[in-house]
Amino acid sequence: MVLIYGKGTTGQSLARFMERNEIPHILRDDEDFSEDDLEKVSLIVISPGIPFYHNIYRLARKKGIEIIGDIEYAYRLYRGKIFAITGTDGKSTTTYILGELLKKENPFVGGNYGQPFINAFLNKNPVAVLELSSFQIYATQTFRPNTGVLLNVSVDHLDWHKRESHYLLSKYKMFKRMGRENTAILNLDQEIIHRVKIQADRYYFSMERLPRNLEGIYHCGQFLIYKIKNKTGKIDITDFKLEGVHNIQNLMAASLAAMIHGVSPEEIEEVIPNLKPLPYRIQPVGEVKGVRFYNDSKSTTIQSVEKAVASFKDSRVILIIGGIYKGGDFSVLLKYPNIKKIIIYGRDRQVLKQMLEDRKDIVLLKETLEDSVKEAYRQAEKGDVVLFSPGCSSFDMFKNYRERGEVFNKLVESIGK
Repeated sequence: MVLIYGKGTTGQSLARFMERNEIPHILRDDEDFSEDDLEKVSLIVISPGIPFYHNIYRLARKKGIEIIGDIEYAYRLYRGKIFAITGTDGKSTTTYILGELLKKENPFVGGNYGQPFINAFLNKNPVAVLELSSFQIYATQTFRPNTGVLLNVSVDHLDWHKRESHYLLSKYKMFKRMGRENTAILNLDQEIIHRVKIQADRYYFSMERLPRNLEGIYHCGQFLIYKIKNKTGKIDITDFKLEGVHNIQNLMAASLAAMIHGVSPEEIEEVIPNLKPLPYRIQPVGEVKGVRFYNDSKSTTIQSVEKAVASFKDSRVILIIGGIYKGGDFSVLLKYPNIKKIIIYGRDRQVLKQMLEDRKDIVLLKETLEDSVKEAYRQAEKGDVVLFSPGCSSFDMFKNYRERGEVFNKLVESIGK
């Protein structure tokens, strides 16, 4: 008997899979779980949001029951090729881009982005492109992808991991298991990359020229320059529409993974013009009387806010941040001369305000997102950018970042009427 713990999208997908395959199971969450449920259970599969300090882990250890996450469960059954993408920021966009570059392979694209991994079995996809959060990696035991991509690492989710070291180790856990028959794609511009030992065959991407002894890809003007298995060349990115340096990094990581898999540079160039911003990731929403609005609701870290602001270095930016503070130093925003005003809303607005005390003149506090959007438009002049990049979690006012993003879009629409 399998206990599926968590009744969200992942739990429901696991339950449907087990029903179709006649695997005995029960579906529970905090509301209806009883310790008696464990009497006939030999395996517990948890949903990604269940933290390692949850009581279900303690009970599993006490009773000697194996406990794993949904990624580990699906991995033990899946026989296709796996690309796994992790990092603090950019995971979803890179997963989407790689899925598009591998489209001829009919890939499954999911994990933390889109569908749960278990759904790859429904269509018998020969290739899986997975976005993996630190939560999901933590709950694996044997998971080892054919290709692993580490985009970047900065402190995040300390509400879940409690310690920075725990978060970093959760990210590294996947790569630690990879052997020489696997491929690791790493961000050379990240200092931590130089401190970790990875046995896999390694390739790098960078915004600077790569050292001669390393293989990978780097950015040079309107081109990506690559060196892979003694082949060198360039990819034209003139028609790449996604804003910001970070999206060039995401494109490099995805292109590198695709080329190692056999996709040609010419095929990548064909796909590039058709790539679009994902919803709520520096998504252009509209323009009202010369003021442009961008929705970056997916932003839940100060690092993602910085990347969003840097994407508009040639524009005056009115920045909206706020929600539930997850950690990080928001005072770094004061180094960006293109920020005209910072409007802070939500539960922890006073916490964020204290970090920005040195520039009280540009900081405004508002209680709700609606008030913030109205104030941003009042402060804006023709040519300005209103950027919604909260840098915090959404749960003080919204179910998730998607609902938060939908509300922002509707508020912008109402301004134009």
